[in-house]
Amino acid sequence: MIYCKKCLTTDLRPNALFYDQICIACQFSDVEASETFNVKLNILKDKIKKTKQNKKSDYDCIIGVSGGKDSSRQAHWVRDRLGLRPLLVCGAYPPRQMSQVGANNLSNLIKMGFDLIVATPAPQSASHLSLESFIKFGNIAKSTEMSLFSTVPRLAIELGINTIFWGENPALQVGDSAVEGNDPFDGNSLRNLNTLTDGGNSWIHDCLAKKHLQDHYIYPEKLEFDKKHINIFYLGPAWDDWSNDNNALYAALQGLELRPGEESITGDISNASMLDEQFIHINFMLKYYKYGFGLATDFINQRIRAQIISRDEGIKIVEQFDGVCSEEIIKDYCMYVGITSIDFWNIANKWTNKKLFNIQKGKRPIKKFKVGTDYAC
Repeated sequence: MIYCKKCLTTDLRPNALFYDQICIACQFSDVEASETFNVKLNILKDKIKKTKQNKKSDYDCIIGVSGGKDSSRQAHWVRDRLGLRPLLVCGAYPPRQMSQVGANNLSNLIKMGFDLIVATPAPQSASHLSLESFIKFGNIAKSTEMSLFSTVPRLAIELGINTIFWGENPALQVGDSAVEGNDPFDGNSLRNLNTLTDGGNSWIHDCLAKKHLQDHYIYPEKLEFDKKHINIFYLGPAWDDWSNDNNALYAALQGLELRPGEESITGDISNASMLDEQFIHINFMLKYYKYGFGLATDFINQRIRAQIISRDEGIKIVEQFDGVCSEEIIKDYCMYVGITSIDFWNIANKWTNKKLFNIQKGKRPIKKFKVGTDYAC
């Protein structure tokens, strides 16, 4: 396991790409710092103008939202700064999975004058697919993430809306090279995201007999995008102050509900992410056991690149919070999918990187490496 010299990204991140032991997110951060806000804003505006718009539609674009901090800021920015008429689309969680905070934050977007469509998977299918993806991929949220990313373009195609906005660019702001586009704003390679490609779609077909249920989870083919002249743009690269912390501050001032003081329960050091449900924190814990980094690492990397904290300071925080997820959250998930806690850990341990962790039967793995230090594995 090799760490980036500047941040705490490792070469174990899916689709990681290093140059001279520096990750692509840090390289982009260095280039981005030399560009002014007005230059980036004008580039994005020019790209939007070149997109063939459907003049008959009541909306200029679709924004994928979740009821979290990024969603609120993106919706305001597109409407008030770009002057567009956005339709907000949320691929929401089933009622038993969604938090009250998440529901309140979706309601807050409506109160602020936005039109919102919420598409929710069938609850029993969602539960079944979550357990199946946990067993097959060590990822309890794979199906819900597939639903989230697929629902937005499916509705864009159906409604004839040509422009889709997402927030951060996973390649340049996180480090997933598979979705890197022609420029920082180009999101048309999102179909290559690891969540959408790893394992294919056959397991969805095997689990769900009815095709109309399957469609909710399947990302549209490129031909369907081309027929409707649909383009995807990332908003994050247009903002000088795009970060989890800044987005949370802005959204809180616009009425977003946060969950302060829960970092020892969820591992979320921002207290402002994944507000719409609890189970996603299990997934970040599982990611930690598979790849040696978790949610805290992603947040700390942003702060290191912004020069808010040093790499050494970040290491101390990551050591404390990466992989944190309370037993209560795990217990609730086990009830949701119908397994025991021992079953849960036995499945999780099958996906744990045994070169990085010592396995304990029916219990949490134990870390063997030191954060920030290259580790032979």
